[in-house]
Amino acid sequence: MNFNDKKVDLRVRRTYKLLWEALEELLSQPGQEFNSITVNQICDKAMVHRTTFYKHFEDKYDLLYFGIEQFNEKYVKVSLEERVLKPFQSFEMVPNLELFDNIIQSNKNDEIFNNYMNYRNKETLKYDFLELNNRGENFSVPIEIIVEFYSGALSSLSAWWIQNGRKVPAKQMDQYFHEMINKEFFSSSK
Repeated sequence: MNFNDKKVDLRVRRTYKLLWEALEELLSQPGQEFNSITVNQICDKAMVHRTTFYKHFEDKYDLLYFGIEQFNEKYVKVSLEERVLKPFQSFEMVPNLELFDNIIQSNKNDEIFNNYMNYRNKETLKYDFLELNNRGENFSVPIEIIVEFYSGALSSLSAWWIQNGRKVPAKQMDQYFHEMINKEFFSSSK
């Protein structure tokens, strides 16, 4: 669902907004892990009945995925070249980054969440590399393999960066990232 779609009933948009903001608030509390948050807590904080919650979301993971999609919609507004060539600086251009960091931190041991994030990252990267290919970029390696490699490296480094409080500046992280991958990979994208 596109949250900002004008065709979506205002009441539905308001319900989604209230539920997501409630989950955001719960996740922003120090030491609060997603797996310990209940649907009841979310509903109480949002002042939305449980029946209404389940009318729109299957479970709390479904709500979390909705929120991550909202974040992703903001992320893909950053230019394609920036996202691919400067991924860490691109992350910093997205609003509510601190909240996203909290979500990542509170779910680092959650296999379902991590599988979803890996899937989401790969889908975004696949879209990005296919778009680069459509713009005339030629890759010597199949895009599926590039996406696997790139997403794995980027996910691992991003997790490390977040867990270490982003002490290394984003620009420096981008430089390190590109020093570790084959520079010829992006030879015609410069």
